[in-house]
Amino acid sequence: MYEVSADLTEYFREIDPKKRLVILDSLPESGAVDFVREVYNDRYSDHEGKGRRNIDWWLWRCVCLQLLYGRGGFFRRFRDKEVTTIINELRMNDTDESHRAVLYHEYRNTARRYLSTCKSGDYASSFMGFRKASDEEKIMKACADIWQMSGGIAKSSGNDSAMKLWVEAFRDELMNYDDICRDEYERLRKE
Repeated sequence: MYEVSADLTEYFREIDPKKRLVILDSLPESGAVDFVREVYNDRYSDHEGKGRRNIDWWLWRCVCLQLLYGRGGFFRRFRDKEVTTIINELRMNDTDESHRAVLYHEYRNTARRYLSTCKSGDYASSFMGFRKASDEEKIMKACADIWQMSGGIAKSSGNDSAMKLWVEAFRDELMNYDDICRDEYERLRKE
């Protein structure tokens, strides 16, 4: 459905920003590659101007979306304003049809990069890190995280339409993570 050229497939599979840049620099110039480069520069830049290097801004905004998922009530206006800001930053409101496939695969890459952190030894641990999580607990936590930063926040903030491509990409990437994710994601979606 969101097909990209064979040249770009390798680029979207890679999660390391430096390796992605090497692949991107080796691609022949085209309109699609120009947009991919624009997205790359947008994703891996210091948006706060603090002089930091090697920032994956989109990955950070995923974490922000997850934190905003649980906010509501008194903080609803702040949350909704922040979600709108993130929607704009992550280009979720881009209506250009020629950009949809690139954004879909970039969103999946962002989810894949997040999920790659979910296998670490300390992920999903409890009791101040003394109790390590089992592999299944890590997978269940990863499902919840992905749901909260995509479908959950889209639903709770009323941005289902604006975040549709984002939610779809994150769900699709999660389905490739582990077989038990299908049932868990569906359970979370129905809550």
